[in-house]
Amino acid sequence: MQVPYKGNGVAVWALWILSGVLFVLLGLETMYVKENHTLIQNLDVFFISLIRSHPSPTESHFWLSIVQASTWFAQSKLTISLAFLIALYWVFLKRYALGIWFFSTVLIGEIALKIFKNVMQRPRPSTNGVLAFAHGFSYPSGHALAASLFYGLLLFLVCLGHLNKSVKGILCCVLLLWILFMMYDRVYLGVHYPTDVLGGFFMGIAWVSCSMGFYLGFLKRH
Repeated sequence: MQVPYKGNGVAVWALWILSGVLFVLLGLETMYVKENHTLIQNLDVFFISLIRSHPSPTESHFWLSIVQASTWFAQSKLTISLAFLIALYWVFLKRYALGIWFFSTVLIGEIALKIFKNVMQRPRPSTNGVLAFAHGFSYPSGHALAASLFYGLLLFLVCLGHLNKSVKGILCCVLLLWILFMMYDRVYLGVHYPTDVLGGFFMGIAWVSCSMGFYLGFLKRH
């Protein structure tokens, strides 16, 4: 099977090491969140103050409208649907393993998130419902995970793809900044703690790295 992405042993191991490091960080953060550790409280207070004061939602209605609109692009209903359409496109091109792998990575990540949230049962911030309202538990952030899964997959595929270096660099930077902005807007809107979105990022990129390593190291060889 031919696919437009190149991989080797070094890339596979690098992805798995990155995945392992991020899963360890996720585990440590989860432990501290569960204990409501002082470190978690201090991080949340510091970053909430930093993010929500520059600019303040009450002072910049224009910026608030941008943030409210942008958060739509990180909802799981959209990212799962887009992943399915991309998978169908690859299946249409007879790149079956690539298509099935891509969609499965996003879907499995979303299912794992639902289980994780219900295990943690962290309440949302008291600011939930002031600028925006989000249902369910808070940790880890579903929007941060959805963005990290879908746009993170695209980022890794771009990095490993046969593209002009300048184009590749621009696309990778845009995708990474977009993921970070999706994390930022959930805190800015007051529906998540900063450590929620950090947990979603750790979980999403860790799973993407693990899955990408599996694809390059095994599926692409068959």
